[in-house]
Parts: sequence; C-alpha cells; structure tokens
Amino acid sequence: MTEESTARDLLAALEVAVLEQDDDGSLRVAGSIPEWFARFRPGSMSVPPRIEAALGSAFLENFLVEAEGFWDSEDAGRLRSGMWTEAGPDGDDFHLEASAVRIGRRRFLVIEDQTPVYDEKQSVLQRARSQNLSRRERRREEENKAR
Repeated sequence: MTEESTARDLLAALEVAVLEQDDDGSLRVAGSIPEWFARFRPGSMSVPPRIEAALGSAFLENFLVEAEGFWDSEDAGRLRSGMWTEAGPDGDDFHLEASAVRIGRRRFLVIEDQTPVYDEKQSVLQRARSQNLSRRERRREEENKAR
C-alpha cells in the first residue's frame, strides 16, 4: 500500500470530498468520491467526473472567491467556509462545510458532510426545548394548585 493510496483510503473512510483546482480554475475530483457527494452532485460519478463550476452552488461560488485570496496569500492552514445548507437534486438537504487548503502550489477544496452533526445538534436542542416546556408546565400546574 502506497502513501497515496493510504491517504485516498483515509479520506474515503472519513467521507470527505476532495477537489483540486486546475490551472484553468476548474475543479476535478482528487481521490475517491464519498457516497453522500454522489447523491449531492450525481454528475461526479460520470467518467471522467463532471464537476460544474462551484458545483452549481451560489454559496460555494462566493466561498471560492475568498479561497482564491487565501490560496494566493500562501498562508498556511486552511480557510473554512462555515456550515451551509444546500438542497440536493432529490430535494434532500445537505449540511456542508468547505475548506480551502494549499499544499505547495496545489489548491484543494475539501467538502465535508456535516448532516450527521447538524441532525445530532438539532435533536439535542429539541430535547432541551421539550424538557424546558415540560418544566414550565409542571411549574404552572403547581402554582395553580397552590392558589
């Protein structure tokens, strides 16, 4: 197993989509395509993969402008987009976060599916709201009995 194949397998296991920007500014898949990304942008499964400019996303289009500045600055680290929600072709919502990363002269756009994290946070918040509502109702009932 080579270092390159290990890195590709690791990214696939983490379900991270990695795109590389070519010299002409277009994006191409670098490595394996995660299952969620294939649902998000089915054209990525064609051979060769078809990657639309900014993946047809207004949010990513704006982020790529910021990413260009980051890549040109030659700063180390990564630039994060913050989480955003985008509808897939089947109407499913994808909660995503992108990062611009530069390794040497190579420019990468890394996209992570944050849907499981988003769903978990929503579930925790909903439970907290429900518990708070239940406590309020119990308090009101106790106050009404005390009168």
